[in-house]
Amino acid sequence: MIRTLLAAFAVTLHLSVPAMAQDKEAECRKIGQIATNIMTERKNGSNERRAERRVLRNIPNVSKNDEVLTVQLIAWIYSMPEEQMTPEVSNSVYQACLSQ
Repeated sequence: MIRTLLAAFAVTLHLSVPAMAQDKEAECRKIGQIATNIMTERKNGSNERRAERRVLRNIPNVSKNDEVLTVQLIAWIYSMPEEQMTPEVSNSVYQACLSQ
């Protein structure tokens, strides 16, 4: 199930990350960190809207793409069973980003 969701997310990610990004690895690390921050918010009991505000507030130089991606990641992560929320999720997001 996580692979199916990750595949759908990868398509969205492809649209969010500029093809000619100067430092793709740094951008992908940032996206992986966003996923980690969302999982932390969920584990701490934040609802989706509060998680969105708090995560976006902590992104340096937040762009429209960051906002769109964060909203989509929140929807995905909040739909997961809690037992699937592991560091592997952030790593998978990072790897999907790098593969685009």
